[in-house]
Amino acid sequence: MLSMIIHRGTHQIGGCITEIKTETSRIVIDFGANLPGLETKLDKSDEQLAYEVFGQKACNAVLFTHYHGDHYGMYKKIPKGIPLYIGATAKKILEVLTKKLDTLTSEKGLPIIQGMNTYKVAQWIRFGDIQVKPLLVDHSALDSYMFLIKAAGKKILFTGDFREHGITGENNRLEKMLFEYGENEIDVLITEGTMLSRLNEVTSSIILSENDLGRRAKEIFSKECNKHNFVLVSSTNLDSIMEFYHAVPNHMAFVCDSYQAEIIKIAMEDKGKFYSKYKPATVANRKRNIYVVDYKSMKDLHKEDDFLPAKFEIMREKGFVMLIRANDKYEKILDWFAKDNPLIIYSMWQGYLQGKHKDENLVKFISDYRAEYLHTSGHAYVDTIKKVIEIVNPKTIIPMHTECADEFMTKNEFSNYSSRIKVLNDGEVFQI
Repeated sequence: MLSMIIHRGTHQIGGCITEIKTETSRIVIDFGANLPGLETKLDKSDEQLAYEVFGQKACNAVLFTHYHGDHYGMYKKIPKGIPLYIGATAKKILEVLTKKLDTLTSEKGLPIIQGMNTYKVAQWIRFGDIQVKPLLVDHSALDSYMFLIKAAGKKILFTGDFREHGITGENNRLEKMLFEYGENEIDVLITEGTMLSRLNEVTSSIILSENDLGRRAKEIFSKECNKHNFVLVSSTNLDSIMEFYHAVPNHMAFVCDSYQAEIIKIAMEDKGKFYSKYKPATVANRKRNIYVVDYKSMKDLHKEDDFLPAKFEIMREKGFVMLIRANDKYEKILDWFAKDNPLIIYSMWQGYLQGKHKDENLVKFISDYRAEYLHTSGHAYVDTIKKVIEIVNPKTIIPMHTECADEFMTKNEFSNYSSRIKVLNDGEVFQI
């Protein structure tokens, strides 16, 4: 007998926790924190959920699909002794992120992250009588995974967060991966559906892919009026960061802080061998320098790696593209260049600027400057979800990570499969 429970995530985006178990084995996929500002009347506290998922129950492993907080953020509440798994590059990035976060709290997370196991692409891992094959997918978090799961004679494909319009998704890699490593006669497809509540973002945007973003960024940076460019982007959205990096004109400087530089270095080293856009750009037949605003804080980055101290007077004269975050440090830097009429490229979800998820501090941070929106979603468009369904031809389709689970049954794109769609509630046991 094989069963599953989505403890959280059937009718919301983020905060994902899924349990899959047989009579003798049990794994948990993701143990995510709620997104900031998310309110659900039926939601339980983190402590209640942690007890419900683990409590006195044995657990063979917790597998994280990627490093976004809404998928791993409650990792400190997982009982010691339960093996944790994540992708190898994702682990490195998470270590850098956790070092930074640990400076803000007394409860240190780095030892837990350092103790995580890593899985290899398309290689089976066995947890009791449950087998899991991690499949690399495209997402705004670098090194993200789907899981093909076999247990009790059944097959589950758990998509996690995915898309096909980023760097990892170029050249139909999603389709090729599913045909090469996936299997026929999938019993259950558990798929994200984030974009069903954001369809207007797709129809109103000319930036539908990371490639579109890079092309448009190059046009913007090349304009004479845009000499001082500040890019407000998540520090771990590496696809967008690499597109911005490659879009910088040769005469301009590419600038970030040491924290961001360390993450970029990991991405280039681990993924440059597979994807050309993760290779260093060349200027005058040598690697492009990356200029660091807090160069003295750098520990493991050296001049031979082409990371150099940023000199603001030279940057002001020649022009630059600087990656920033909405905090006091960058507010001061923006003030230094205010008289030069700088441009802010806003490369984050529009929902943070308006509506129920509006971030007042973020709005205030950019309000005094010229701004241009340049962003693409980290999630699968409806046509991409349809493609996955058509390829794996599941007997049952279960939506999660969506505010529009019920709309799966009414979408024209899924009409041929409406009888197979099963909408669950949080905590509901589903027998497979």
